[in-house]
Amino acid sequence: MDLRVGICSWTDRTLLASDYYPRSARDGASRLAHLAGEFSAVEVDSTFYALPRPENAYLWSARTPAGFRFGVKAFGLFTFHGVDARALPAWGRPPGAVGRVHREDLEAPARRRLYQVFLETLEPLRATGKLGYLLFQFPPSFRPCPANLAYLRRVREHSGSLPLAVEVRHRSWTQGRAYEELLSVLRGENMAYVGVDEPDLPWTVPPLWPESADWGTLVRFHGRNVPAWKERGASVQRRFDYLYRDEELRPWRDEALRQGGKIPRVYLMFNNCVGDQAVRGARRMKALLGLGGDPPRPEQGTLGLDGE
Repeated sequence: MDLRVGICSWTDRTLLASDYYPRSARDGASRLAHLAGEFSAVEVDSTFYALPRPENAYLWSARTPAGFRFGVKAFGLFTFHGVDARALPAWGRPPGAVGRVHREDLEAPARRRLYQVFLETLEPLRATGKLGYLLFQFPPSFRPCPANLAYLRRVREHSGSLPLAVEVRHRSWTQGRAYEELLSVLRGENMAYVGVDEPDLPWTVPPLWPESADWGTLVRFHGRNVPAWKERGASVQRRFDYLYRDEELRPWRDEALRQGGKIPRVYLMFNNCVGDQAVRGARRMKALLGLGGDPPRPEQGTLGLDGE
């Protein structure tokens, strides 16, 4: 059973401002090595904002021990997000583009070439066995329809056998026939459905975690800061400002152990990246799984996955 607990980003500015890193870990290499000494996986979020430089993945691999794994967030253009025009290479930038560029602003050949370049930059991680998963996190505007299901199939077509994970962000995907069709596509394309822990609101995704890929599975913890999620225009930092309690983590722990008995690898990744709260949540999950971390706290009762 390969259970991996980690956090989503080792360079978040609020984490850098916390007491997590020792004074000796002042540069990027030292910080990554420090984190890899405590956790078995980390998620790269910088790739969502810009294509990584070719040398980045070489350095990530070199700075971590054998067996460590990276989750990599797909470039925003590939998940229907707007990206800064400056993040695109000159050959892939629409003429005269300034500000935000969206997928539909580029011709299909340019999009395919950009995706190929993106995959090539990740080759050192794949070649060394350290590419844990490639995450496609879609926005709430990405809703159930035949065209979007077809897009998922095209992603697989252009990704070869890479371990792909899909996170949908609107509740409509988890209802009735839409849910059945989504799982059918994910299972047919060997793509992992990403379980999410977040506030239970009318538009958010419920805490489902179905098995859909034979390479592994993944859950991401976004925190349960209900007031912030209800607040129009709240910053990402405000929404993710949340420290998990043991009773909120135990149901996920139990499900991870169940799935780990059938699936080769299970990732539990903490995305509540405000200060060291993701680190503290990941430590608690490690402890609950018997993987080290903080000493167990007294039992406080078990809540359901939705915290009720």
